[in-house]
Order: sequence, then structure tokens, then C-alpha cells
Amino acid sequence: MSDSGTSLPSTRRTRTGKPRSRTGCITCKIRHVKCGEEKPECRECIRTGRKCDGYTDASQTQLGQAIATSVPNYAWTPSPDRNLVLVPGTRKERHYVQFFCMHTAHALSGFFPSDFWTKFLPQLSHRNPAVRHAVIAVGALHQRQLQGRLLSGNTPPRETDAFTLQQYNKSIHSFLQQMGNPTDLGIDSMLIQCVLFICLEMLSGNSKQGLDHVEAGLRILSRQLQEDGIAAQSPFGTDLSQFFYRQNLQLSYFGRRLVPLTDRVEKDFARQASNKLIFDNIHQARDCLTKVVTRALLFIRSLQSHLWTTPQEPLDPRQLQQQSDLLAEFKTWFKGFRALQKRSAKSIGILDPRAPLSILCQYYAAVTWTNTCTSLDEIGFDDFFPNFEAIISAGERLVELSAEDAPNSGTEQFFLDADVMPVLYWTTMRCRHPILRRRALHVLSNYRAREGGWDRRVHIALAKRFVELEETALAHLPVEQRIPTTCQRVYRAMFYREMESPSHSCPVLFRSKPQGVGGPWENRWEFVSWRETHHRKHEMLIG
Repeated sequence: MSDSGTSLPSTRRTRTGKPRSRTGCITCKIRHVKCGEEKPECRECIRTGRKCDGYTDASQTQLGQAIATSVPNYAWTPSPDRNLVLVPGTRKERHYVQFFCMHTAHALSGFFPSDFWTKFLPQLSHRNPAVRHAVIAVGALHQRQLQGRLLSGNTPPRETDAFTLQQYNKSIHSFLQQMGNPTDLGIDSMLIQCVLFICLEMLSGNSKQGLDHVEAGLRILSRQLQEDGIAAQSPFGTDLSQFFYRQNLQLSYFGRRLVPLTDRVEKDFARQASNKLIFDNIHQARDCLTKVVTRALLFIRSLQSHLWTTPQEPLDPRQLQQQSDLLAEFKTWFKGFRALQKRSAKSIGILDPRAPLSILCQYYAAVTWTNTCTSLDEIGFDDFFPNFEAIISAGERLVELSAEDAPNSGTEQFFLDADVMPVLYWTTMRCRHPILRRRALHVLSNYRAREGGWDRRVHIALAKRFVELEETALAHLPVEQRIPTTCQRVYRAMFYREMESPSHSCPVLFRSKPQGVGGPWENRWEFVSWRETHHRKHEMLIG
């Protein structure tokens, strides 16, 4: 504030030094810089590498007005199908390319948005026919899945199926043509096409075929890594390799063998200092955890094949040392991740608050399983109720955020990566705390999502039956006291969708040891049913 009677200072800028020249070249006038007025070209334009447009008597204001009026102003209204076409194909095909760009690409990114899905892949579809037709097919399937939330659903399902199949076949045909000309088809292109085929099969409910494509892509990646490493070939090589590393874990969850991969591209996940991991962003933390979990699963599966056949034989000291080394890696990773979380979400690339929650779910499940895998006795899981609590709490918050993201949606969201559902499913079966496991089952039931080849309805039905079998002899007790003994616990459940009946049920094999860990196996076959189904055929391995 100023005293009464004191005039306010002028807000106009005053020039210091020499007055501005009015006779400079056109280029310098437009740039509002001092011109040396040398001819035919001024020294300022030559120094900055610009073209000197000569001299005029017009002022800077007049030049600005001339530029503005020289730009034509087109006023026209396009008809329904007379828009400027930047994407090849028919009107219907262009519609599904646009749908893929607007909706599907973000769904495929999941909780970790990536330019690979939202920018690179749509751009590639403009010039690569095989990619374009696959993108169209994926977009059509995704739109069909979301019809209840986003669309009116005027397109008959049969017509959509025929159109999708047509685009799928066109994509395969174009891809085979590219394979005939090796100069047109690099390793990146083959992996990208493989990714899109995985999307198509998973969205169609054909998880067996989807996993076949995963194995094919992993074999391609493995061969390439042995030669020179894919990460150096393109900006999105790392995105591609990390996608397949995560899908490698899914192979193990579905009872298939993990594809061994070299560590050559598994570098630069984080900076190491004094035995500490320093992550720059959440993507580095996720990729590093995937690397450790993959090694842990390889270790767990090798021990299971040993323990399930010869449970009484002592373990090799080298196996116990390997377990200790893996647990140390998990501990180091967790410290680095906690340090990362202390920074602002924006600075470390967290655009979706569900991202760190899904990472924590995977970490606690992996470290719990690694701790308990050296013994066949399921009672060992009871020492890790705090870890199960951490998984369930993170899952509950993630489900809340998912409901806020789509408050009026009764349709499941689709995510290509299976980050959450396998963990919740595993927790329901391995956590025998009666209250915690019911919370886990509740979270699984309320998680409105489809992740990769995981059918939520089937896995909920199987998890419920798993709990019922373990608590059959405890039904007379209050819920909080229903902790099954070693002899009452189920060790494994396998179901076979290729034997699915018209009543939406399939045979399931439950394996237990009613005479204790050292006793024989008891195999129990049952038909487990669910209300809705997607025609999917695969064998599922649990635990």
C-alpha cells in the first residue's frame, strides 16, 4: 500500500541503453532482437544460422498483423465419412484403431502407463499392415467387452466375432508375408506381433493359446539375448523384454515351465551404492522385482519337484544357501523401494496410485513363498500372517481405488498383466488364518477385473471350495477358531478346463496328506461349477 497523495510508479517498461532500431531486417524485427543492419545479410542472422529476409519499412506490429492475415482460415463441416483420413482402412477399421488408441492402449498399460502402448504401437499400426489388423481386432474385442459401460451395444455379437476373426486372419497373412522378406521383419516386429496375438487370445478367453504365444515370444527373446541383447535395438526394446519377463511368471502360475533367460539385458534397473539399491522411478523398481521373483520361482519349482517326490530326504546345503541369498535380495529390494516411496509420486512416475500397491502384493507373496518352500509342511505359512495382512490390506485399498476409477461400471476391466489376481488367489489358499483368508476371498470377489488369462469367476469358485474342504471338520467352531491342522490342509488343486461340462463346471483334483507330511497322498476329484464361463481350455497348477 502507498501513503495518501503518493503517485504509483509507472508499469510501462523503459528501454536501457541504445534505442531500438526501426530499420533492421525483417527476421530480427520478428525475433525482437538488435540487428546489425549489414547487407545483403545481417551479422545476427548469419551468427545464429537463420535466413535473413531482407529489409522493410514496416514496423514489428505491422509485420505481426501481416503474418496473421496471411494464414488462410478454412471454415468447413465434414460429412460423416469425409474426414481427413490419416489411418488406412475402411471406416469400420479406422473406428477400431481409434478405439484402441483411446481406450484399449490404456487398459493394456494397466497401472503402469507406457508410451509403448499409448504412442509407439498406435503409430506403428499406421504403416505396418500386420500390426494394424491386429490392433483393429484387439480394439473390437475390447469394445465388445466394455459395451455395458462405454457403448450402446448395437453391434450383434456374431457380427463382431466374424469381423474380429477376419482382422485376425488378415494380420496373420500380412505377418507371414513380412516373414518372407527378412529385411522387412526385425526381432522387435516379431515380438510386437506376438504381444498383439497374446492380447487377442486373452481377450477371447483362450488362455491356452495366449500362453502358447507367450512361450513363442520368450523363445524368440531368449535367442536374441544370447546373440546381442534386444534392449539396444530400439527405444522400446526394454519395454518388450520386460513384458515377456512378467509373462514368464504367468507360465509358472499356470503350471508351465519357466523359460530360462539370460541376465544380459537385466541391467540399469537401479544404481547400487554401499550394497543399496537406488531406484530412479517405479518402473525400475518393478522390473527389478520381476527379476528377483523369476529367480525365486525357478528355485521354488525345483525344490517342489524334489520335496513332492522325496519329502524325507534332507536338502543340499547349497539349496539352503540359495534360499538365503534370494531372501537377502528381497530385503535389499524392499529397502530401495521404501526409499523410493518417500519421494513425491509424480517425481518417480506414479500416475496410478494402484501401481505401488500391486508391487507390494507381489513382493509379500514372493518373499513368503521363498521363506516356506524348503518344507513340504503347510504349517510353515502360519508364521507369516503379518505378510498376508500386508497383501490383503494393499488389495483392499487397490479395490477401493478401482471402484473410484469406474464407480458406475458393472463390467470387468481388462489388464494384460496379471499383477493382483494370482496373489489374492494364492493368499486365499495359503493363509489359514480364518479371518484373513475370508478378507482375501472378499477382496478377490470384489476386484472387478480380468487379468490376462485369469478368470475371476472360476478362481473364486475354486478358492471357496478349497476353504470348505480344509474347514469341513471345523464347521462346528466359531469362524475365528477354524485353523486347519496339518492333516486337514489341502496341498494342491488342479483343474482341467478341456473337460468342462455344459453346466459350467470342470473336474478338479485336490491333493492332501490326511496321515501327515510323511504319509501317502490322497487324491480327491470333484466337479467345481460357476455361474458364468468363457470357453477356455487349460490346466491350472496351484502352489
